[in-house]
Order: sequence, then C-alpha cells, then structure tokens
Amino acid sequence: MIRSPKMWVGMALSVVLIGIFLTTVDVGRMLDALADADYGYAAPAIGLYLVSLLFRTIRWQMLMRHMRLVKVTRLYPVVIVGYMANNLLPLRLGELVRSYYVSRREGVSKSAALATILVERVLDAVTLLMLIALIALFVPISTITGAFGERLGVPAPLLVFGFSAPFILALGLLIAFAANPEKTGNTVMAVLKPLPGPLRARVGGITDLFLTGLAPLRSPRTLTTLLILTLPIWLLEAGTFFLVGYSFDLDSAFTDPAGMAVGMVLLSSITNIGSALPAAPGGVGLFELVTRETLLLLPMADTSRSVAAAFSTVTHAVLLLPMIALGQLFLWMEHLSLRSLSSQAGSDTDLTPASDRRGHE
Repeated sequence: MIRSPKMWVGMALSVVLIGIFLTTVDVGRMLDALADADYGYAAPAIGLYLVSLLFRTIRWQMLMRHMRLVKVTRLYPVVIVGYMANNLLPLRLGELVRSYYVSRREGVSKSAALATILVERVLDAVTLLMLIALIALFVPISTITGAFGERLGVPAPLLVFGFSAPFILALGLLIAFAANPEKTGNTVMAVLKPLPGPLRARVGGITDLFLTGLAPLRSPRTLTTLLILTLPIWLLEAGTFFLVGYSFDLDSAFTDPAGMAVGMVLLSSITNIGSALPAAPGGVGLFELVTRETLLLLPMADTSRSVAAAFSTVTHAVLLLPMIALGQLFLWMEHLSLRSLSSQAGSDTDLTPASDRRGHE
C-alpha cells in the first residue's frame, strides 16, 4: 500500500497544493511571522487535541460495544495509530489501517469496524455543519461562501448545497441501512446475483459484517448520544486553533476573546469540511489553503495574508506531527510498523467471524 501509485498521486497532489499555497503569499513575510511567533502555546494546543482524541475513543467504544466492549485505554492507541496512518497515507487509507489494527488487537471484524469509522466521519461532518449553521444565525458568513464560490466558479448556494447534502444524505442512508439490515442484505444479494457464487458469497459476507457495524444507528437515543459526544471533539479542536492563534497575536485581530472563540469554531469547522477530500496524506496543502483563505475572509477578524499563512502552517503541524510521533511510539512498543500494518490491512478479506479471530495474534 505504501508503494502503491495512490501514494505517489497523493504526494504529487500535496506538492501542487503546497506550490499554490507558497506562490500566493509573500514567503518572506510569512517566514518573519513564523520567526516572531510565541510557540509556548503549542504544548497546551497539542494537549487539547489529545483530549479531543480521547472523546473520539469514547465515541468509538460506544459504536463498537455491541460487538465487543474494549477498554478506552486499549482503543486510544489504535485511534492514534489510525490518525498517524491518515497523516502519512493518501486517500484516508489510515481508516483501513485502523480497522485492521483493532481487528488484530481486539478480534472485532475489520468490515464492521470500518462501518463504525464511516459512521464517525458522517457524524463529524454533520456536527460541523450544525456548528456552522448555528454560528450563521448570529454572524454573516455569506462573504465567506460567496468568496469561495467566486474563486471556484460555483454559485454560493450551490457550493453550500454541494458540501452539505452528501453528508446529510449519507447519514440518512446509514440510518436506513441499520434499521433494515435484512432488507439491505437481500437487496445487495439481488444486485450481486449475476456474479459467480463464491464471489457473491464473499461480498455478501462482508456486507453482513458491515451492517453489523451500523447497528448502533438503530437507536435514536444512541444516535443522540453519539452526536452529543461529537460536539466536544470539535470544540476542543477549535480550542487548538484558538491557542495557536495566540501564538500569532490573532487576539488583536478580533474585537474580544469571545469573538475570537466563535471565529475559531467557524474557522476549524469550515477548514475540516473544506479539506475533507480523501486525497493528499494528512490533507497537506489543502488544509493550509482552506485555513488561510477562510481566516482572511472571517467577518469578525482582520489579519494579513502572511500571518494567516503562518498560522495555518503551524496549526496543521500541531495537528499532524504529534500524532505521527505518538503513533510511531505505540507501534514500536508492539514491535510493529506502518508498512506491515498497511500491507496486511489491504490484503485481509475479513470473512472470519470476530469470535474466531482472537487467536490471530
């Protein structure tokens, strides 16, 4: 997987996006901003991000508890390793690594675990959209959507619809699949009918495991709890943006700390929605571009392009580098490597029941 063409395509895309990022800013002034920054805020910013990952782990535990109850202390390293893999591999292949790794460690079906990760991603997107919509009730953000729409050559309403509708539709479909697993399975088997018997049975088995992972969505109470657990994840990540902002004196660009807090929630939400495309490893290049341009367009802030570029670079480094280091540490402690995990994740067909996989280790 690491040496696959996808890796090189992702790396090439990052290079192109970084090129665009650097050619649309005064690099000298950006370097000056980086040199003048107060990096004392980096440590607490990283701490907030690690706490947000703890909430992610608790949410993931809830999503998987109907299959196997795994201690948070056991799941947390798996989450970190998954994020490390996403930061180093293109096309969000770290999700496959995480699903395989939890299967290997805890005996949970890889396909079912992958389904829970898909649910996580949709919950994240829907929560971010809700935060943006809530802020839009009090802050005029039409300048942001209008500017992005103009630069992309897309009408602002269509741009908003294009980014919102797929996630809302995905959540609706996942809930429908979870509520009617037998009907969904029968429909899949009917579609697969022209395929050879062994292949049809294999895909059908994976579908059954995948639907098992969606089971928590059958309960409105569980779904509500999952959405509530998702909120602190993103508020804490916004806190990471907030603290890094103080490194560049962005507090002076806002009228007051409360305005800066709201601005950073909006900034982190738009950045994570806008850079969610599964392309370059860690979203390198795309994250910086979206963060910089959004910060420049925030109606409640006034900052320079060079400072915005420096801020976006350091914020992304705070989100990426500690996860890579910590994930590598966890793998070393178990005498594993990302190369071996990614290779095995790509080749495992995962048709063995979870109860029979415990001896795999």
